[in-house]
Amino acid sequence: MPQAHRARAHAHTRPGAGTTAHAHICPGARVSEHAHTRTHAPERAPLRTRAPTRPGSDTTAHAPQTQTQPSSRSDFVFFHCELSGVCWFYFHFLLGSSEVSIVPGLQKEEEAAVKRRSSQVLKALKKLNIEADEAPVIAVLGSGGGLRAHIAYLGVLSEMQELGLLDAVTYLAAVSGSTWALSLFYTNDGHMKDIEAELKHRFDQKEWDLDKSLEKTIQAARLENYSLTDFWAYMVVSKQTRELQDSCLSSMRTRVEEGTLPYPIFAAIDNDLQAAWQRRKARKTWFEFTPHHAGYPALRAYVPTTHFGSKFENGRLVSPEPERDLTFLKGLWGSALANTEDIRKHLLAQLLSLKENLKMKCLSSEGTAVEEALLDLVVAYIGDGGASSTQEQLQAVQQKLDSERRSGKDSEPEHTWLAEVLQNWNKFSPEEQGRFLEYLVYCFTRRESAMYYTMSVISDSPKDFLDFLNKTGVCCWKWEWGTVYNFLYKHGAIQDKGMCSRELLHLVDAGFAINTPYPLVLPPTREVQLILSFDFSAGDPFETLRATADYCCHHKIPFPSVEEAELEEWSRAPADCYILKGETGPVVMHFPLFNTQACGDEIQAWSDRYSTFRLTDSYTLDLVMSLLEVSKKNVRRNKEKILREMRSVAREPRKFLGIHEEDPWEDVVEDIEGSQTVAIEITNNTDMTFRNPLLYCQSSHAPVAPPSELLPGSTISCSFMKACSGFQGSLGLLVYQGPDVHLALLFSTPFSHALHGIEFALAILPGPIASDHLERVSDSIIQKKGSQELKVAKCVLWVPQETLELEHNSLTIRAIVSNIQMAKMNVVIETKAT
Repeated sequence: MPQAHRARAHAHTRPGAGTTAHAHICPGARVSEHAHTRTHAPERAPLRTRAPTRPGSDTTAHAPQTQTQPSSRSDFVFFHCELSGVCWFYFHFLLGSSEVSIVPGLQKEEEAAVKRRSSQVLKALKKLNIEADEAPVIAVLGSGGGLRAHIAYLGVLSEMQELGLLDAVTYLAAVSGSTWALSLFYTNDGHMKDIEAELKHRFDQKEWDLDKSLEKTIQAARLENYSLTDFWAYMVVSKQTRELQDSCLSSMRTRVEEGTLPYPIFAAIDNDLQAAWQRRKARKTWFEFTPHHAGYPALRAYVPTTHFGSKFENGRLVSPEPERDLTFLKGLWGSALANTEDIRKHLLAQLLSLKENLKMKCLSSEGTAVEEALLDLVVAYIGDGGASSTQEQLQAVQQKLDSERRSGKDSEPEHTWLAEVLQNWNKFSPEEQGRFLEYLVYCFTRRESAMYYTMSVISDSPKDFLDFLNKTGVCCWKWEWGTVYNFLYKHGAIQDKGMCSRELLHLVDAGFAINTPYPLVLPPTREVQLILSFDFSAGDPFETLRATADYCCHHKIPFPSVEEAELEEWSRAPADCYILKGETGPVVMHFPLFNTQACGDEIQAWSDRYSTFRLTDSYTLDLVMSLLEVSKKNVRRNKEKILREMRSVAREPRKFLGIHEEDPWEDVVEDIEGSQTVAIEITNNTDMTFRNPLLYCQSSHAPVAPPSELLPGSTISCSFMKACSGFQGSLGLLVYQGPDVHLALLFSTPFSHALHGIEFALAILPGPIASDHLERVSDSIIQKKGSQELKVAKCVLWVPQETLELEHNSLTIRAIVSNIQMAKMNVVIETKAT
């Protein structure tokens, strides 16, 4: 397909890539070809028993497709079972040691862990003099709030453990800064006394290893899907928490599987679905992580945590990647510590500081002159956009490239493409300027295959460092965060084109939606009886309640009603605990961090003292200890209230009735602009006439039909534009038919230049050609397979301009292919000189 260029050889697979697996049919399961249905839902068209051949539009006519029967290599199999009056399907993909699953209810590993935890909860309740026949499901939630939330949530956990309350809890869930606390809690097996001692030591000694953090960031920059989240995680979050956690989320499994610790849930949201969240609070916006799985609760679609970030296609693992460490995940979970402008300023300041402090290391290094000039160009562009300094730096890049060419280090004969850029730079739109510079950076960071080292390779080469800074600069002006491979890419069981057509996901801090993880513990995902919500937010401590009530109203999820007038009154002088109950649904206990009992009339002063984006360097040990003590006292003061509500739900479990689920297959990903226009110009300098052009497009279209004839001595032009299909690349094939042979021109442009290059191809085809065979023709050209008469010249454009040439009998066809202001293919057909 265009986005992945059909997963061909140049998709940069690593050793071990190409792993395949077969669909697994559970014993006794009945195979069904029916659509996914539910009670009172309209019927859907049947799903095919194989994944769509390609996402995107196909402008040619096709014969009706026949459904293939499941086989040992089938893409997916449907399993039909009854659950709570709802017809569900189980989609299992056994991929060696991995499995992509779309299943109703809890994942089996979580269900087993929660069951074991229940026996521990019953014992804890008994120690608290609470009788229960069944263990009530109790969750403790920690909101966002940066370092303030990190420290305060640790205080909450410490005091709850001290009072014996934590042993009665089934789930711990967190957003943003509170996820940092959970990470520390679980990697230390929940030993809060040790954790507090370690926290005091870190802030007393102010330890942070810049060199190690920088090394980890440079390693991450070698990845294809590097984004600002990597930089943020290793250079900002690690400094804020004074910790580089090399361990992985899956390492928490043992203690939670034993039931000795509550089951943890870490929240994120899909940034590409933000518009759908703003419009209708789409449940699919929420993404969760546990020690066992990561995925979309609304879709019931998960991948094992160990394979989060690996490449999947059509339900198959195509390139396993090492599990990302907790430092990276903490950067992903906690990336909304301030407004966008403040974060941008902070990142740019760090980027400039690194550039100046370490540039001397590169100045004396051989072979980095172009990358250094490129870095100056990137910085100039970030600083003032299309101003004159950017053009000056473009000229500097041209000079360095010309110098390399003269010295024989660069085999390209002449960089005419850069002269064209300099001449027309002011005519480029800001979007075209940014897109060209992004492409230029990825062209040069690919030189000598620097991008494809594995994470285990450690190098302090100047080129690695320059590539890291250049890629970070690109991410800054694109504002690209949380880029990971989409495990649902081309997944045949997902009808939502936005979910399965994206090769990449962009996951960010869930605080952008709701600053506490209510949606992950509420129905239909989980049915928690009692929620203890500790709010560490900046500003209004009741905004999370307001936002959650709105979310629940949209989806008819039982939640205590909250009146706006009441919330406004509470916010003027917050108390330390609020208890909210409805006729059904959970009991909610809400605990604002800064309240009148703890802070008197100095709530605002306390809030200012612990601002969300306050840098760790300004945190003294006294500040840390004071914050810990405030959060502990909030728990201590409300112990009896918590016990009372635990006793209430143990005696009379809460009811969850009338749960309404939104259609999980509804498209919610917004279409966005990706690949640019592709312009084609053909000059015919022969005495032959080419007629009857044929077009084949995927995710693209030709706004104006190509001229019907290509006459001798004439020049014709046409263009292809990306169709409205969101996060995909585009492919186009144009065939002009001659008297004996036919001329074919093909392009394939990616959505992400970080992953793929643009492809161009020339081909001579034997006749005749039928329009309904064009897809097969394009495959043959791409793979260079077919009849012996098929002649192909093709390239992956890793530099801004290349030349293709093809000869056939008396004809010579030459094409200059480029990607500057737009992708172009200038073709000249000539007769060989005799």
